[in-house]
Amino acid sequence: MNEGYIIKQLTLEDLESYKTMRLEALQLEADKFGNSFAVEAAYPESEWIHRLTQPDRACFGLFYKNELVGITAVLTNAEDLTNGYMTQSYIRPPHRAKGLSQLFYNVRIAWAKQQGLKTLTISHRKSNLVSKAAILKNGFLFTHSEPRVWGDGSEGENLFYSLGL
Repeated sequence: MNEGYIIKQLTLEDLESYKTMRLEALQLEADKFGNSFAVEAAYPESEWIHRLTQPDRACFGLFYKNELVGITAVLTNAEDLTNGYMTQSYIRPPHRAKGLSQLFYNVRIAWAKQQGLKTLTISHRKSNLVSKAAILKNGFLFTHSEPRVWGDGSEGENLFYSLGL
């Protein structure tokens, strides 16, 4: 089912592909993300470099035949160094519904364990039922919700889940 796909941690060599994919995700599916295309498109190059080079985070790319077709990330919570936060998942539409998001969960959980984290947190818009299903499938438990103004300007609930490692 996942034949031909590989996932790897992105490096500076992947900077332009990562940046292009992240901005594509924000532009095409603004209703799935907390930030907006306009905000991230205006980031200086140093912010993009920071995302790929800091030891407190990891960005991963999903490749099909050497083409980047998806991205995801996990980072350490600056306020609680035992907790990580999973973020930025996007897979291009032609590659969806193939079980590939499970690769994202597997690699982020493995990275968090290697870092010695004790818990992982993930959140989604209340309306994002696909994300909710994947989160629950991977053993995360609902912890709470918070009101939020999203990157696309809409308001709604942000649902949070936690996984003990």
